[in-house]
Amino acid sequence: MGYAGQPVKVVKANRALLSKRNTFKKVKEMFLNSADFTELEFKEVSSEKLAQIKSEIRRKAKEDTLKEAGIYFICTTVVLYGIYWVLFT
Repeated sequence: MGYAGQPVKVVKANRALLSKRNTFKKVKEMFLNSADFTELEFKEVSSEKLAQIKSEIRRKAKEDTLKEAGIYFICTTVVLYGIYWVLFT
């Protein structure tokens, strides 16, 4: 059969695989049947400690934002200087 027979074999093999494929409903059903439902337990934290954690997170976020803005400013300045140097020197 030569080279022309190879695509026919591939198509037959693909057709055989289609019948073995699981549908979405079967996969979902298998997942739901095998999944265990666990209850999560979180530590109890006092309201003062919770407020302290929140303020720490906000302080860190503000610090990161300022650092990111500084990096953007420096990069923009370097790029604009490079463009100026290429065009006017």
